[in-house]
Amino acid sequence: MRKKAALSLQDWGSTLPKVAARVLADADVTQPHVYLRFSADPSKLGSARQEINRWASKLDLDVALTQDIVLALDEATTNAIEHAYLNRAGPVALFAGCDRSRHCAWAVVSDSGTWRTPRTEPSTRGRGLLLMAALADEFDVTSTASGTTVVLGWPIEDLRPVGGSDRLQVARKVS
Repeated sequence: MRKKAALSLQDWGSTLPKVAARVLADADVTQPHVYLRFSADPSKLGSARQEINRWASKLDLDVALTQDIVLALDEATTNAIEHAYLNRAGPVALFAGCDRSRHCAWAVVSDSGTWRTPRTEPSTRGRGLLLMAALADEFDVTSTASGTTVVLGWPIEDLRPVGGSDRLQVARKVS
């Protein structure tokens, strides 16, 4: 999973919708970050999840925020793997990093597949978009003929409950 990405981050950004392209253009890649490109194969999900966990732990954020970031990114990646391609292979790309001001953690997940409209009838599945929106402070989904892109963002110098206490503390920023 740690293969060198086929496209540079800048080249990939030029293929994405504007909101995602801005995130990548403002990314501080001198700080901990993840940039992966892999096939939409469910067996790749575990490795992607490990990379996301490794990156999030390096940010030195409170536990609840780290869990929100990891779960939202896991959901976005899972959606790309499970829903973008019907009976065919295709690429998934994932970026997670902080902006140059080190005030926000951002993530972008994209595929080159086809958007599948979420079901309207009751089901035990189909809550991924709602979950991502609830977990991230910034959430955008853009679907075009060339694929779907999810952008997620979290302030990292924000007052947040730490460790389940009622007391608020400032989450530390990336050093």
